[in-house]
Amino acid sequence: MPLATLTLPLRGTIILPGQIRALSVGRDATLDVVERHLDTQKLLVLVPQEDAAEEEPLRARLLTVGTAARILHVTRLPDDTVKILVEGDRRVLRRTELKLTGEVLVADYDELPAPPREQLHEIMAMARELAVLHDELAAAQGLTAEENDVLTAGEDEPDRLADQVSASLILSWEQRVVVYQEASLMERLRVLLDLTAVAVAQQRVQSDVAAKLQASMDQNQREYHLKEQLKILRTELGDAAGPEAEADAFEARIKELKLPEEVEKEALREVSRLRRISSDSAEYNIARTWLETVCDMPWNKLTQDDTSLRHAQDVLDEDHFGIEKVKERVLEYLAVRQLRKDAQGAILCFVGAPGVGKTSLGKSIARAMGRSYARVSLGGIKDESEVRGHRRTYVGAMPGRIVQALIRAGTRNPVIVLDEIDKVGNDFRGDPASALLEVLDPEQNKAFVDHYLDVPIDLSQVMFIATANLVDPIPPALHDRFEIIEIPGYTEEEKLAIANRFLLPKLAEEHGLPGGRMKFGPGAMESVIRNYTREAGLRNFSRQLASVCRKVAREVVEGREGAVRITPRAVEKMLGPPRFFNEIDDRDDLPGVVVGLAWTESGGDILFIECLRMPGAPALKLTGSLGDVMKESAEAALSWLRAHANEVGATQEDFNQLFHLHVPAGAIPKDGPSAGVSMVTALASRITGRPVRPRFAMTGEITLRGKVLPIGGLKEKVLAARRAGVTDVLLPKHNEKDLAELPAEVRKAMTFHLAETIQDVLRIALVP
Repeated sequence: MPLATLTLPLRGTIILPGQIRALSVGRDATLDVVERHLDTQKLLVLVPQEDAAEEEPLRARLLTVGTAARILHVTRLPDDTVKILVEGDRRVLRRTELKLTGEVLVADYDELPAPPREQLHEIMAMARELAVLHDELAAAQGLTAEENDVLTAGEDEPDRLADQVSASLILSWEQRVVVYQEASLMERLRVLLDLTAVAVAQQRVQSDVAAKLQASMDQNQREYHLKEQLKILRTELGDAAGPEAEADAFEARIKELKLPEEVEKEALREVSRLRRISSDSAEYNIARTWLETVCDMPWNKLTQDDTSLRHAQDVLDEDHFGIEKVKERVLEYLAVRQLRKDAQGAILCFVGAPGVGKTSLGKSIARAMGRSYARVSLGGIKDESEVRGHRRTYVGAMPGRIVQALIRAGTRNPVIVLDEIDKVGNDFRGDPASALLEVLDPEQNKAFVDHYLDVPIDLSQVMFIATANLVDPIPPALHDRFEIIEIPGYTEEEKLAIANRFLLPKLAEEHGLPGGRMKFGPGAMESVIRNYTREAGLRNFSRQLASVCRKVAREVVEGREGAVRITPRAVEKMLGPPRFFNEIDDRDDLPGVVVGLAWTESGGDILFIECLRMPGAPALKLTGSLGDVMKESAEAALSWLRAHANEVGATQEDFNQLFHLHVPAGAIPKDGPSAGVSMVTALASRITGRPVRPRFAMTGEITLRGKVLPIGGLKEKVLAARRAGVTDVLLPKHNEKDLAELPAEVRKAMTFHLAETIQDVLRIALVP
């Protein structure tokens, strides 16, 4: 039934049925309501304001739903405020507009209607679900099941259950207003179900996070206690090496090394980072390895250069026989260093055939200067990171080969040999030769940055020496930084001297034959050189001598007494049939056969050029795996002979046939212009029927004008001719100056003929 009653506006507070709350009343309008209620004992309705910030209750917008309540107790305070204790009885719905009577608000209210019968089953089901969710929420908040049963209504009291659930949820003012003023019980339960489900989900997440946090804290505390126990145990055992101790050791070592300012700053920053990382972390090992590399670098270690020219000469002569040009260049470098300590010499690049001693020469230079030595093998590398190092972010990162060489050398001014620099390749991983440009440039390598260390490194005091078999594969920009010194092959006399002074004593010691247990007789060593090796260097020669030493060692073990004397016949017995023979002696002295000279990566070599003439259509057939340049030389030779047929004693009819030029060893590719004089001589010899002089070889390029042009690799070619038994060599006139580079014994043993024109070639080479 309708109730006309006093209305008490509430600001920011909601009183639910069944709740007992203490309220402070201080606003004039609300004090008047309380006084009127105490005087008349009329029913009091507590209605919340929509806007909790409104100070004036008579101007505030009030909800349409309120709570009929009784005042249980009133306490008047000295500051003219009143504290009342109220108890909510039931919800009521305002039926009329609020009226101001005197200084109080009055309105008519109705009790909320009971839910329809058809909604009761759904309401009870929703109440059961809400009770289950609320039980879970209460348990998560710390209430026991017994406490929750006493404090919370059951599912059979859905209205009271809804009020108690809404009171226990943590909601915003707007959410509380929405729940409170919902007149329909079913809708109120639906809203509370949604809000309670969200609260339960949040509570589950918070519980999971709290559980994980607690587990993590327990684990960290356990690790802390274990580490402290481990530290105590290590101390008791005399082993105080742990993460903290390692960081302290690195810090002390860094300060003791007196690193460059920038390097020290970065290293100390890494030590500070090391202290914060767990020793079980992968980052810990990365930081530790980096610090070890920095501390191993020879930042301030220098060796004093020994610039004594006499000492250097003695060391070079002791280690190497011959190669006077190289020794002279090293002595010049030392002389400049003696006059000026900070002189930046050129970067030497030794170019020569395999086995001539390029790499060992770098080691001898280091010993002559009193410097440490390191070797960097560049053959076949294609990754730029091999030179500059890998970034620390990569798995298995390590410094580049330059930094590794410095660490091995142990000083900042070693001699570093860049071996096989002509074998450097490039692919999608970068060009190592480009990275070497910075390393080998004195203007840039003062602050070389390795990607792994990522700090500047001074390479200006390092003496770099490069080695290569060929000059052509070296990139032009890199070639420009080198002073090329060519190391030619050895003569037979030089090989004999090297074998007696260096190789044989070393091999005898390695094979357990000291004290003269093995002696080479006259001609034995020469037999090994001529019949079993044919190379510019010494490697294969050393292998053959080692094979002889093994045979002798076996004889000694089997009971051979006294010294074993090696004769040419014994050499053949030990090493088998000769592998090489004198092709000059075996060739037929027939017209059309000429001995030419060629240059190869392994030094010089001889090649035979054979010519046949047969009936057929006029043509020139070329075989022997010849390159384009060599084919063009043959065509030029035939054209010149046809144009000068009368001068060589031939007629035009002599050229109306098929000529076949062949260069034996057809499986080996051959190319180059220096076979021009050999081809024109072979054709002229076949046409005129005049054979070439015996033991005669030649080299030179020809032109259609009949000129003989100079060639390269003269020393290698002449030495190859001598090894083959040639006594006379025809050379271009312009190569006369190069004869000074030949060893004196070669110039003495051989006769050299100089030619300017093809007429000179034919006059000198062909038998009259």
